[in-house]
Amino acid sequence: MSYLQSLGVQARTSTDEKLIASIGAVLAICAVFYLTDRLTNFEVAMALLPSMGASAVLLMAVPHGILSQPWPLFGGQLLSALCGILCAMLVDNPYLAAGSAVGAAILVMHLFRCIHPPGGATALTAVIGGQHVTDLGFYFLLVPTALNCLVILAFALIFNNLFHWRRYPSSLMKYDNSMYSPETA
Repeated sequence: MSYLQSLGVQARTSTDEKLIASIGAVLAICAVFYLTDRLTNFEVAMALLPSMGASAVLLMAVPHGILSQPWPLFGGQLLSALCGILCAMLVDNPYLAAGSAVGAAILVMHLFRCIHPPGGATALTAVIGGQHVTDLGFYFLLVPTALNCLVILAFALIFNNLFHWRRYPSSLMKYDNSMYSPETA
């Protein structure tokens, strides 16, 4: 193992792959931002956009990763949003509510086997996203969170599957096992 690998430096990625991931993220976030702004308001869209940006990184740059799959996306985002909403409603101290929202989101994502790191940001958004977000209450689960997940999932499904080496979800990926057959050993 090289020194850089021991530090966690990622393997090289082709220029094509970098461009494809970047273009996919541009399109997905433009759509998410536009729809959230139209269906709620600009303040709500701005509050939730960082979390969706992180989801876009996972779904477009690491489409075969376990944290990028549909269940972690939906389960992680929606369960985390619910944790955030409940903490915003039940915990008066904003510092404790913010910490509790993220901690509860991690616990619930573990319990439901749907770890999706951007969910922590969604839980936090439900607590500190401002009056426009907290006024949504449980509606925050549907619009914008569930809607954004649907939009970003649709982009991931369509965009990633345009390229034969990028099947999404990863269960659609077919591997050539012939190079691992006993005859080649």
